[in-house]
Amino acid sequence: MRFPARHLYLDLEDTVITPVMQGWWMTECINIPKVKRIVDGWKPDYVHLFSFAIWNADELEKFKLGTLPMLEDRLGIRLSNMWTTDDNIIPMCCAEMGIERSTVDFQEMSNFWSKHQAFRLCMRQQFKNTHRHDTDTEVMLLDDAVFNESFHWPDLRLKGQIINIDNPAEF
Repeated sequence: MRFPARHLYLDLEDTVITPVMQGWWMTECINIPKVKRIVDGWKPDYVHLFSFAIWNADELEKFKLGTLPMLEDRLGIRLSNMWTTDDNIIPMCCAEMGIERSTVDFQEMSNFWSKHQAFRLCMRQQFKNTHRHDTDTEVMLLDDAVFNESFHWPDLRLKGQIINIDNPAEF
């Protein structure tokens, strides 16, 4: 692996699959050429999911059986981390904000932090707690409900980009 290590995070609904209205077996892939162009150009070392659509471990198992094989096949990549909203995203955001997890539910998180801010909070928490600070890391989120932004946190040796899949700026 080269340094800096690159981590690409993909949203699910309306970014790489249709909404999960009738179950994980009824989704279809979308935006595959866009995602492949970004993967080919940016060359991430790891590809993960960062989606509010997978609420808990039960939903994650359904996703793994229904949508995951199709998505990995269409993208030609294997997904590394698949966080759930309840078990990973909300607790990480709360930890970073210094808020007791039991006081925050999904609706509050999505209303007040949005996907954009939740990603930033999770990245700070993830790399503050699990990252060796002698190496650089780059992260990118592809999502349909964010605005384009770049950030740099020298204290964590972390650079990031948040890219709207429907309005991608040069990355």
